[in-house]
Parts: sequence; C-alpha cells; structure tokens
Amino acid sequence: MKRIILLASFAAALTIFNDTAWASVKLEGWLIAQEACIASKSLRGSSGEELEPGRAYVLRGQNRTDDPSHYLVRLGESGNSDRWVRIDCGFHVVRADGKTIGEAGEDSGTDGGDVIARKIPLLLAVSWQPAFCETRPRQRECRNQHEGRFDASHFTLHGLWPQPRENVYCDVSARLKRDDKDRRWDWLPLLDLEASTRNELKKVMPGTASFLHRHEWVKHGTCYSEDPETYYRDSLRMMAQLNGSEVQELFVANVGQNVSAKAIRDAFEAAFGQGSGKRVQVTCRDDGNRRLITELKIHLGGPLAEPTSFADALRAGEKTAQGCSGGIVDPVGLQ
Repeated sequence: MKRIILLASFAAALTIFNDTAWASVKLEGWLIAQEACIASKSLRGSSGEELEPGRAYVLRGQNRTDDPSHYLVRLGESGNSDRWVRIDCGFHVVRADGKTIGEAGEDSGTDGGDVIARKIPLLLAVSWQPAFCETRPRQRECRNQHEGRFDASHFTLHGLWPQPRENVYCDVSARLKRDDKDRRWDWLPLLDLEASTRNELKKVMPGTASFLHRHEWVKHGTCYSEDPETYYRDSLRMMAQLNGSEVQELFVANVGQNVSAKAIRDAFEAAFGQGSGKRVQVTCRDDGNRRLITELKIHLGGPLAEPTSFADALRAGEKTAQGCSGGIVDPVGLQ
C-alpha cells in the first residue's frame, strides 16, 4: 500500500514539475504580448501575473511540438519566474528575415490549418537632419550641411530596427560587438553593397560619413536579413516613399515654424491611409529656447521586400504613443 501511495505521489510531483518548469520544446527569442493574459505557474492555472501588452518577454519554450497550446516565458531574471501563457497571447520573434518569425495561433485559411508567417515588428527611425546637427555640429556629416543638400529638406535614415529592442547583434562576434559598443565604427567591416545602393545610401543617410551605416548593420541589420544589401535596399525603398509624400511636404512648408504631432499624424493619414498616424511617434529635443523635432519613429510590419509598400507596412505596424506634442522644423545651419 505504501508503495502505491509513494508511486502516486511521485507521479503527481512529476506532473507538477513538467507543468511548471519544463517545456517539451525549447524555443529561442521573445514573445511580444498583445493581450494582458495571465501568466501562471501551471498550464492549468487561472491566476498569476498579467502580461503587459506590447512588451517583449524572453521565450523559453512551448508545451508540445504538435498543436501547442502554451508558451513558457520568463518574467524576471531567474528561472523561478518562468510562467505559462496561452499561445494566442502574442507572437514569437527570433529574427527579422521572415524565416523564423510566426504568429502563434494565426491560421492560414487552408484546410490544413497551417500556421503562417506573420508581420515582423520593425521600427523605422528617420531624422530631421538640421535639428540633429544643431546639437552635434562637429559630426562629419554636419560640418558642410547647406540648403541645396538633400538632407536640408528631406527625412534621413537613422536606422531600421527589428523589434523588440533587445533583438540586436544577431550572430555577431564578440570582437565586432565590442568595437561597435565602443563606437569604433570605422573599424567595422566594409559593407558589400551594390554601387547604386551605396550611392543612394550616402544621400539618404548622411551619417555614412561617420560610419553610421556600418554600426546600424552590425547592431540591427544582422537581425533583419542575411546581407546588408537587402537591409539597406528595403530601408531605402521605405524612405523614398516617405520622402515623396505629404509628410515631407508638411515639413518643408513649415521650416522655421512649429508643427504639432497631431498635424504630423494627420499627414500620415492623408498620405498612407486611415490608422497610419497612430503608428508614428514624434521625438523632440530642447535647444536653448526652442523645442526641435529631431526624429520620427515609425512602427512598421515587415517583411519589407517588394511589392510591400510603405502604406502596407504601416497598416501592419504596431500602434504607439504620439511622443512629444510638437516642435519647430529646424532650418539648415546653426541657429
């Protein structure tokens, strides 16, 4: 009788162990929460901590290979914080090349119910270069800025960043990572780009003079694609459509004037469709007595390969707060 009780107790303990601390299928990457789902110690648990929508959680695994129902995520620093959440609470992000990204629980519409690849969360950071140069006049790209140059009247490329923000330095050596973090960007390898891409990049990303393009590739681009040509070709396609829109016209028409975040978001709505303005966050910086618009952070959903348009990518992007309420569109030259 004692043996039966002991065996039953062992089986119960093993079930609890499997239910709380072990995932039959290990996973890498992050879970980006879309709902305030309950994260429980047990697969069958109904109480626990709520996930924060929009936040990325380290993903530890899933409960089974075929037709999984739950992800195991890490809420804190240690394994003691591992919790189970429903698989439809968010989507799995590993890298942004379209090969290892998928949304849990999204059906393709086929009879087989296959899980299909879903939007890749991306953030396109674009600068208003005159405002950038106000605070960094010694940067190489700022020393010879003038009215006739492209960046005096167009948005410039800061970077295309796969999300979540922890998704950086994919398959990058420790040495390159160290050089990048120490801002020895001129030590980073030359990028293998086609001549047309390289020439366009020099125009749209003035920071290439300070080797910004090498930094952006090593830190962010390696998590987007397998080669820098794809990363920058897709980035430049998005920039060309933004700079050919009512948003760029709004900024040029108001150089030296204050523009509200609402007006900027409205311009996105007019140019790229309903809801697109809610994917844009405005960044400002105080410069003495002025508040300058320095950057727009635009949330897109990838992949961005053709024929994906900027409007398509915006519709697939995550909604975001507006950021600052507005600021001055800085004219070229130090004010």
